[in-house]
Amino acid sequence: MNIFKTLNGMVWGNNASQDLVAIPSGDFYVIGLNMQRTCRYIDARATIKRTSMPFQYRLCVERIYEEGEDTLEGEDDDDDEHSVLIDKAIQFKVRMVSGSTAFTWKGMSKDSQGLTFEFVCAEETTAFTANNFEITVYQCMYERQYNHSHVDAEEDAIAEFQIKSLFNTPVPKGTRRSPRSPRQEEASFVPHNIPTPSLRPPPTVYHGVIDVPADLCLWDDSTALFYDHALNVRCQLVRERRDTYWLLIMDGKSNQHLAQKLEPRMSPVFSPENLTFIWNYSDDKQNVYSWLLRFKDDNVLRRFQTSYANCMSDVLNNQPASVSANSSTSSSAIRSQRSSYGFEQSDDHDEEDDEEDEVEGDRGENSEDDGDDSDGSIISSFDQNDGTKNSELAVGYKDRSFVVRGSKVGVFGYGKSDGLKFHTTIKNLKNKAGNEIKPSQVVLHEEDTSMVMLDPRNKHQAYKMDLEYGKIVEEWNLHGTSGVCRLIGDGKYAHTTQSKTMLGLAEDAIFRIDSRLPGGMIVENEKKQYSKGNKFLCGATSSNGSLAMASSKDIMLFNKIGGIATVSIPTLGSPVIGIDVAGSGRWVLATCKEYIMLFDVLNSKNNALGFDRRFLADDKPVPIKLQLLPGHVAAMRAPVSFTPARFNTGANEEEMQIVTSTGPYVITWNFRRVKLGHREYSMREYQQKVVADNFRYGQSRSIIVTLPDDVAAVSTGKMVQVSK
Repeated sequence: MNIFKTLNGMVWGNNASQDLVAIPSGDFYVIGLNMQRTCRYIDARATIKRTSMPFQYRLCVERIYEEGEDTLEGEDDDDDEHSVLIDKAIQFKVRMVSGSTAFTWKGMSKDSQGLTFEFVCAEETTAFTANNFEITVYQCMYERQYNHSHVDAEEDAIAEFQIKSLFNTPVPKGTRRSPRSPRQEEASFVPHNIPTPSLRPPPTVYHGVIDVPADLCLWDDSTALFYDHALNVRCQLVRERRDTYWLLIMDGKSNQHLAQKLEPRMSPVFSPENLTFIWNYSDDKQNVYSWLLRFKDDNVLRRFQTSYANCMSDVLNNQPASVSANSSTSSSAIRSQRSSYGFEQSDDHDEEDDEEDEVEGDRGENSEDDGDDSDGSIISSFDQNDGTKNSELAVGYKDRSFVVRGSKVGVFGYGKSDGLKFHTTIKNLKNKAGNEIKPSQVVLHEEDTSMVMLDPRNKHQAYKMDLEYGKIVEEWNLHGTSGVCRLIGDGKYAHTTQSKTMLGLAEDAIFRIDSRLPGGMIVENEKKQYSKGNKFLCGATSSNGSLAMASSKDIMLFNKIGGIATVSIPTLGSPVIGIDVAGSGRWVLATCKEYIMLFDVLNSKNNALGFDRRFLADDKPVPIKLQLLPGHVAAMRAPVSFTPARFNTGANEEEMQIVTSTGPYVITWNFRRVKLGHREYSMREYQQKVVADNFRYGQSRSIIVTLPDDVAAVSTGKMVQVSK
């Protein structure tokens, strides 16, 4: 019997139903122009639906939420569904992916041109259901093309819309559903041209730490998969010097496959469920490769993981990992570092948070049909031909954003679909002596009516510009320190008030600045000088003015200026380049070059914040570590170098998102999901390196992105979600 007509009554019989056929569960992917395959929805439902027009149908993929997971009231959920008109032009194909049926099609909208979408059916999907779905797509194509019912069509007329796949492709490592080892996921073809790094000479004299067997695999960008590179290798961790360790991988005949010094930018990821260890390797030309070790059992993995954590603790602290437990700082630092390699999970969040925040996903404010302003170039009005580049971004609360470009400041507002709109340029920034100023930092002040800036050529002076007149009207004398390196608002939202003071940070001092003082404007009784060994790098305040500062050694929390730190929290060893504090003061976000640390500074034992009361040595907060997956770093072909990560802002807004960037990529984490132990993130690639990024004030779904020669606004809904 004709299979098309056999299924016809089952699918098309109920004219009252909008849905023709559905596959209740699967994973939804986006494949970019570079063939990088990224998970958009971890769990989804695919449905073929009628439209209001005869003979026109849509293929819809809707995100499925787990129990307790839902959108927040008042938020858009446009990004929870992908929809495309079923037409021959979408090039609908069917293939097998590791035993599961997968459907692929081309994007047709303005925002999805060049992208390929893929729905991989869940393993429990029957062949009958998948076949039914496929045939219905061809029937819809037939009706659209010929503008009449397919009921009396010949089988060959329907089958002409079918496109055969040339080969089947395996599911990449790291998908949530039914994990498999790389050997189990091998494709029907294996690429023979995967680039491999040149070998580094191993140390000649060393002490062995651990030696275990494993299989070595290498990541291939073209297929987004790990492939076997060498089986049954010896994986060794060795110590060359007191704080220098190497990872050596050799075959049974002691032929070298890899020699790598242990360092933070390896971005290690341990996966006990897959018995694997994934990390990055950078060669002498800064090309990045992603390697995987597959261990034979859990015991071998745990032994290696323990040794690796101890070695990295030694590397980061420049001291043995077995340092005496009597040293509270060292003990806490080692505990933090062990946590970052998978030994502990941070689950110190309120039960109330569990109920309110239970698994909220990334959702965008804008649909696929957003206006042209939503992510377009507007820099043509901002003097792009004078040789200067954009360098600083300040986001105001009065629907204005400011971009520094040499000695100019561009002023931008918001247009259609929350896109940016150029207003004007403030040109020729000069001090009273007539010398040009190219600001190294700008801070909005006095209800966004003024801007205070630093000139890198004069670290003992700050300049206040009246934004209404577009001129520098005050020069602040800040002598009495080693030189001001950062300006910080009195509170997180001090710029929304008429406050006349702010904080200044030098490498060895923190102090309050009051522009109303005659002569020097540093408030002497609110100034704290420290030893030069601290070398303060950055700072941030909470809504009530509590201060978090990062030094080259640790993060210090203060509840008043001029006093000693209430708490000193050890970091994971790398310098902190940026810091942010949640409005409530509970969460501290610290950015390092290769990773981001998130600290919960609420002490569950006394229900007090670390800004107000000290932690006991063993109770100091352990950071949640955010980093990119090694495979993505390898695909970027450049080392990770994060810009300072920030929470979304707004005096009455709850922190819901985190944004940062590296190279040409803007990256966001869903803060609520991070607190619940999830580490997936979303990405958006640009044509230039991102200079600065921040959320629009009062909106967690709109991000202002500054590029060297461009300024844009992007909705988080237009970013591609990546899941571990």
